[in-house]
Amino acid sequence: MADAGEAVIVLDRVSASEGILAHLEDVSFTVRRGEAVALVGANRSGKGLALKLCAGLETPVAGSVRVLGVDPAAASDEEILHLRQRVGFVFAKPALVSNMSLYNNVALPLRYHTALPEAAVQEKVMACLAECGVELFHDHLPGGLAMGHARLAALARALVVEPDILFVDEVLVGLDAADLVRFRGILEKHGQRGLTIVVSINAPTALFAFMDRLALMRDGRLVAVCPPAEVARVDDPMVREFFGNN
Repeated sequence: MADAGEAVIVLDRVSASEGILAHLEDVSFTVRRGEAVALVGANRSGKGLALKLCAGLETPVAGSVRVLGVDPAAASDEEILHLRQRVGFVFAKPALVSNMSLYNNVALPLRYHTALPEAAVQEKVMACLAECGVELFHDHLPGGLAMGHARLAALARALVVEPDILFVDEVLVGLDAADLVRFRGILEKHGQRGLTIVVSINAPTALFAFMDRLALMRDGRLVAVCPPAEVARVDDPMVREFFGNN
């Protein structure tokens, strides 16, 4: 479990909207360096939008967001580029480039953001693919992969730049039991090394035991933030139903 430390993500009275898909209303939330935090709620609860705001991928209509000390809404192009080098994001749909091999997908951020020689790129890429269990598919196109393998490849792409913060949207999507065990093991290993991890989750899962805190969301609002062991104390009907505490 992480100790209280530097705030690396700060949402201050944030409101935002994705049209009919999701909205947030007056959400304030802080994530500290080295924490593992899950944004938890049903579909359209606002957790996915909150995750994108935390990563600087969406802009609030009110309030402010700071990620690693930067306000993405007011940042220069250079500041945004530097921020992208320090943040890894795994989308619910893996968002791999369809006409690139798995190897080149994972190599892309290294080639774009660093000046590493190709031999060093190859070493890092193959190590990340092996860690995520998809090295045998390095020359395959994403369209030929099972969803679980594609998400693990997207995780490799996010980790290859050694980010300060890793975001994973809808962490359970597309993963079978074996994939989920591997995914959790990777997150735990990097979390123990000090990586800040923020995920969104739409169902109860054993992954909660690995989290320092759960941020419980309903209808665009933050209901409660607490360690997993304290969820049963949250007096909210959505929370009781979600966790089967009726």
